[in-house]
Amino acid sequence: MARYAITGGTGFLGQALTRQLERSGHQVVIASPSRPAGSDREWLHYNLDDPSTIDNLVCADVSGIFHLAWSTIPSTAQRNPAADVRTNLVGTVALFQALSSARSIPLLFVSSGGTVYGHPECLPISEKHPLRPINVYGAGKVSAERFADLFCSMHNIDVRIVRLSNPFGEGQNLSKLQGAASVFATKILAGETISIWGDGEVVRDYIHIDDAASGIAAVMHHRVGGHANVPVYNIGSGEGLSLNSLISIISDAAGRSARVEYLPARSFDVSANVLDISKIVSEIGWRPRYSTAEGLQRFIAALCAEPHPARKV
Repeated sequence: MARYAITGGTGFLGQALTRQLERSGHQVVIASPSRPAGSDREWLHYNLDDPSTIDNLVCADVSGIFHLAWSTIPSTAQRNPAADVRTNLVGTVALFQALSSARSIPLLFVSSGGTVYGHPECLPISEKHPLRPINVYGAGKVSAERFADLFCSMHNIDVRIVRLSNPFGEGQNLSKLQGAASVFATKILAGETISIWGDGEVVRDYIHIDDAASGIAAVMHHRVGGHANVPVYNIGSGEGLSLNSLISIISDAAGRSARVEYLPARSFDVSANVLDISKIVSEIGWRPRYSTAEGLQRFIAALCAEPHPARKV
């Protein structure tokens, strides 16, 4: 049994990762700005924009740190780039710096598979694809990856990077209206109109939250010695799905018709993003348990079992 700390452990992905690790017999320490209400799990005070809390994390006697904490999503980062850099990039680099002077603690950084690559040269997108972010959020994640490489070469810290596609599933806070799968499910169940920019043929890679958590855990548990650079792994379903197809699957699973309005396309939207997951499959032996359609069907079934699924928070 190992003992792991998770920054951002109270979020959607953090909660799923906690369940995954505990099912495997590991102990989890939640690292967050405030103690989770109603939880009896061990907690420590860690705030991404408060350097004084870093010692709480690196001195917690853990076997590894999952660094999920990131205070923005693409839209909020775009509105205030300076704040995104001050909180997320500076906070993450400070954590790398603290690890360089502490004992060797593996750290897994969750980057973005949807924003770091930009317009793809080919599909599916492998980890060797050039990093050409086209928004502030992606630029922040790429910058953090570059600093991880720098601290690895200068101080030999153990950092692993996961580039994650679009997670969805049970336990997501639907009131935030974040992520196409969750937004579409919420609106279809509520009988509300879905707004799509363009013709709906934009293709994305979606992954069920349980598969996302199991893949992240697998990267942490894998021996990564001998790498000249920080090891990077894409985690996704490995299959692309258009927005129109996404709506169709959700509608069929919910037994309800979708109301859709199509708006003029936006020039900055990437037409397709599908991650190549062959590296993690061959090197670590992980692959997703659910196809995208199977994961969506599980998600909708869980929502429909709620007393008021469209108003779930």
